[in-house]
Amino acid sequence: MLAKEFYNETSDEFKTLAFLRRHGLLDEEQSVSPCHQCGGEMKDTRKRRRNGEFMPVRCRNRGCQTFRSVRRGNVFFHFTDLNNKVHCNLSLCQILEIMFYFIEDLSYHQVQGLTGRGSEAICDWFNMCREVCSVIVSVQNRGQMIGTEEEPVQIDEARFAGRRKYNRGRMLQGDQAPNSTDSGAEVDNNRNHGRRIDGPWVFGLKKGLECRYFYVPRRDRDTVQPIIQREVAEGSIIHSDEWPAYFNLNQLNFRHFTVNHQQNYVDPTTGTHTQAIERSWLDAKIRILKKMRGCNQGTFQSHLDYWCWRIMKKEAPDLFLAFLGDVRAVYR
Repeated sequence: MLAKEFYNETSDEFKTLAFLRRHGLLDEEQSVSPCHQCGGEMKDTRKRRRNGEFMPVRCRNRGCQTFRSVRRGNVFFHFTDLNNKVHCNLSLCQILEIMFYFIEDLSYHQVQGLTGRGSEAICDWFNMCREVCSVIVSVQNRGQMIGTEEEPVQIDEARFAGRRKYNRGRMLQGDQAPNSTDSGAEVDNNRNHGRRIDGPWVFGLKKGLECRYFYVPRRDRDTVQPIIQREVAEGSIIHSDEWPAYFNLNQLNFRHFTVNHQQNYVDPTTGTHTQAIERSWLDAKIRILKKMRGCNQGTFQSHLDYWCWRIMKKEAPDLFLAFLGDVRAVYR
């Protein structure tokens, strides 16, 4: 969806309400639940407040006239505090605007400059949007990956910390990662590249447009094999390099083929390679390490899930409408 089309659809609160109802994110007027005070019929109405007009529903009984938020029924738009009050000062237009720029992959500062919203509000809504992506890419919603001869499951691990030149800047906040002894990397570096950071490690699985990344403290056998058994169906074909943590996958009812990267990128005998997932590491690192200049470790997994979601929706005709469909699937 182009920005011009988006603003035509959401130019005011009334159009935004109709847009959300058309895409199944809010209840239609005839489907709104009865009044919680008297059980009367609730109808749309208009009401003004300091920051503009909004569209609640109101009980038609003359002796009641109770107002209720039209967002009731969708937890994504109607998250409440301890007093069951809608804990959001943004209108539906403003919320959708932040969601639109989230899908356009703009940074917090860019969205803040375009919308005039506060950085905390933008950060909160970006986190909620990434939570939707995390649910969609989870094994509960997508099932286990099945590797075939035409499309095997490629697995690999990558380190997302990098190096800091002259010991300045950061790659990840709080990059004191859990101790990892399996990297074989020297911590001390006498050259002018600063101190080399050990970790964090990311373990990934990829098959076609299906990609799953997991932030792990280390890449040893006890860490990666439970993930493989959970995410990949038994009997599937798996391609990997010759990292020792993968050596006994054949004993776990998988058909495992390896390639020695010290000799070939593609095994000349079996055709085994990990080119697809190696390429996906590059895109993910460009986004998280360079474009975002790192992220907090507490939200690191959600950023990985968001990137996997974008890969999964790569062929969607309209990414914003696809995301609205996922919000409906998660919260309706």
